[in-house]
Amino acid sequence: MEVSVLRWGIIGVGRAGKARARALAADPRATVVAGWRGDLRRAGIPPARSLAHLIDGVEAVAICSPDVTHPQLVRACLRERRHVLVEFPLAGTTSVARELLDGAREVQRVLHVEHIELLSGSARFLREAARGRRLTGGSLTFVGARRRGIYGIAHANLARLHRVVDAIGLPDAVRVAERGPRFLRGALRFGDVELSLDLSQSDDVPRQTLLSLTFADGTLEQRDRAVFQDGREVALPELAPLFEQDQLCATARILDGAAPYVSEERLLEVVALADALVRASPGGDWEPYVPPSPAA
Repeated sequence: MEVSVLRWGIIGVGRAGKARARALAADPRATVVAGWRGDLRRAGIPPARSLAHLIDGVEAVAICSPDVTHPQLVRACLRERRHVLVEFPLAGTTSVARELLDGAREVQRVLHVEHIELLSGSARFLREAARGRRLTGGSLTFVGARRRGIYGIAHANLARLHRVVDAIGLPDAVRVAERGPRFLRGALRFGDVELSLDLSQSDDVPRQTLLSLTFADGTLEQRDRAVFQDGREVALPELAPLFEQDQLCATARILDGAAPYVSEERLLEVVALADALVRASPGGDWEPYVPPSPAA
């Protein structure tokens, strides 16, 4: 039977889950019928009695729970042949991410991984403005709040790594100077050019994003939501809220067979980049970055 409005369940109704619920409410081809775990009452979402009860009553599930729970929940939904939307990261290793994507194909269901960082006006501008230019230097600094249930600092920063890759491509090598549970300092190498990394989590410092790219013919810089080209702030277009954009893409994939805005190949490449930063020995030499082999 053809479905014109998808029934959704949400797993994990915290900050991200509430944002997902608002995005679903704005999607004319979606309705939220239940949630499991989190602040359901305040979000106005009917509670499911159990995970099985939630899955049984929907066609699609949005997973907004802590990072380390994503693989097991994706598997549970795919076993029951449900479409799945999951917040990044899909998994803590490339091999597990590939297994989950393969599993979705086997049951002919959509597994949509949220990467809203690529839908912002700043990302769109940087992507176009950096195209075809020769990089001569760069840096990425990010401070975010402490989060529970993460795989580690590298995978918790997939969004930041993805922004770099989206703008200037994949690196040739990685190096880690220092790494701890809540910080990573190192660099990515693009040919003979280094881009420094300083990633951390702290409840004592306001959230901060600073991405600086220097080219042979000028500079690009993102400071939080603002973008500067050669030192002058760029007027960015007004866009729909990021979760709403992502939700419409997910619905179009499920109902219309639309393509994802992030390919499986790129998704795996960025997870592999985080894997490489985990493997690299602090204070050690450059480690080659090897993209994962294409899916069979």
